Amino acid sequence: MSPDPLTHLYSREALCAQPSAIRDICALVAKPEVRSLAGGWPDPAKFPLKAIRRIFDKLITQHGARLFQYGSTEGLAELREVLADRMKTGGMADVDPDSLIITHGSAQGMHLAAQVFIDREDVVFVGLPTYFGGPGAVRSRSGKVIGIPVDDDGLNVDSLRLEATRLKASGKRVKGVYVIPNFQNPTGVTLSLERRRQLVRLAEIHDLVIFEDDPYGELRFEGDPLPSLKSLDRSGRVIHLRSLSKTFVPGLRLGWAAGDSGAIRQMVVAKQFADAATNTPAQYILLEFIRQGLLDKQIQDNIKFYRSKRDFMLEQMERYFPDEVTWNRPQGGFFIFVQIPGDMDAADLFRQAVAKNVAFVTGQSFFVDGSGHNTLRLSYAQAGHQDIEFAIRKIGNLIKAHLMDRKTNNAA
Repeated sequence: MSPDPLTHLYSREALCAQPSAIRDICALVAKPEVRSLAGGWPDPAKFPLKAIRRIFDKLITQHGARLFQYGSTEGLAELREVLADRMKTGGMADVDPDSLIITHGSAQGMHLAAQVFIDREDVVFVGLPTYFGGPGAVRSRSGKVIGIPVDDDGLNVDSLRLEATRLKASGKRVKGVYVIPNFQNPTGVTLSLERRRQLVRLAEIHDLVIFEDDPYGELRFEGDPLPSLKSLDRSGRVIHLRSLSKTFVPGLRLGWAAGDSGAIRQMVVAKQFADAATNTPAQYILLEFIRQGLLDKQIQDNIKFYRSKRDFMLEQMERYFPDEVTWNRPQGGFFIFVQIPGDMDAADLFRQAVAKNVAFVTGQSFFVDGSGHNTLRLSYAQAGHQDIEFAIRKIGNLIKAHLMDRKTNNAA
């Protein structure tokens, strides 16, 4: 590849930006023979193609050219009303259409929120590990991310409290916390109710913004739903981010953000200079899909579908993984997080697995401090049962071979 003649003109943010590890892996394993447990993408088998086609035909007939005209930056008014009503049903009583913006996926919502709230050197806490979309948005603003341990109850709020106090005492501008409260990516864990309450109180004490990213919350397989951080917020400091990619279809790139009306207004201004407005036909399709009662049915079908896949993957892990490997049992979402023996490197395991036509995501990609070398994320979302069994068996055999080699070397 020839030298880039414009490198010296790139911004500091562009030069520091890192590509998505998952996108790179998915490109690497795009070959049809690879059994992939890497991408956390929904299974195309659940895309409601017939319903979307029927709705789209109806919309073209009824709305004609208006369907393809520019829309408002905030989003289609009728759709914002419907989504606000759904959020009120979910316990977020203070949400109304003026405190909600339709975005091109929840990723854009986080980037807009970062643009509104984050200045250079501002500190934002993130999970250790966490999905890298949140840290990426903060870094795009030259902010600093600090990892806070995640355990079986989610983000460790006690550790967060100590770190916030320490950093503030040292003169750092601590601005917020990015958290995935339900079936977190990559660990699959859920933030406990007590920690949710503690986090909201802590944010009030330290004057923090909470970026609540909740793309998986409606895909609960078991257990009782917990109140969102937004519903517990009494001071308007939670920016609640949602996505339709996991419950509807990802290709329409639809999501929304809800928060204090003043903050949402600032996000609207930022979006005006980003893309002017979200895809108009996609918004009309979603609106009609919801009005016909199809979204709720789709969510229930998805829950049954992905729960079956989770259960099957857990069965195969019990069958093929040695006792030295540990993992969790997520109550929803797309992911199971795995810890392999500490003397193993998941990156080495990945290279061996790819040679066997198997792929996953190494856990280190999700640790902002570079730790997590002996962890990996498995996704059951896209793979069929045969692929899951094949992949888990191959991964298990590779781990067993490592343990056997270690035993032989120790004996020698």
